Amino acid sequence: MAQALLWCWPEEGVVEKILVTMNPAHTRLFAGLHALNLARRINARVIFLMVTPAGPGRSGRSPDSHSEAALKKRVEALIDDARSDGVAVDYYAASGDYEGELIRFVQDNKVTLLVVETPAGPPETMETFKNFLNKLRHRIDCRIEVVNEKPKTPARKE
Repeated sequence: MAQALLWCWPEEGVVEKILVTMNPAHTRLFAGLHALNLARRINARVIFLMVTPAGPGRSGRSPDSHSEAALKKRVEALIDDARSDGVAVDYYAASGDYEGELIRFVQDNKVTLLVVETPAGPPETMETFKNFLNKLRHRIDCRIEVVNEKPKTPARKE
């Protein structure tokens, strides 16, 4: 479990801690947007946790590192925007097993709400996701909110 605190603001009357986990290969940031919008309404702290796979074969120039860098850049822009609106936001990075790091982080940091996004892909992916959520529910002591991508609506004719 390698964890590095990249940004942190002091807590000022914040009761809720909302965690958004990110896997660079699968994250589309809908959960992050939802968490930040919720935090604006209820005065909560949002914590972004990026979990990258650990392994001896990982080099700095792999295709995964490009998706990590792109995701990190998008998250940093979201964080800057949210902070300008007064939202407390932290960003952590961890390396290891996604499920294990997520569970450990929730337990160690007293997270009250985990926001996750539904995966894109074939029906088998959704079944795997449901099994993952069921395992999580038994191992963490916080609420879990699942966010779906909003369908794109056609432009209105006026």
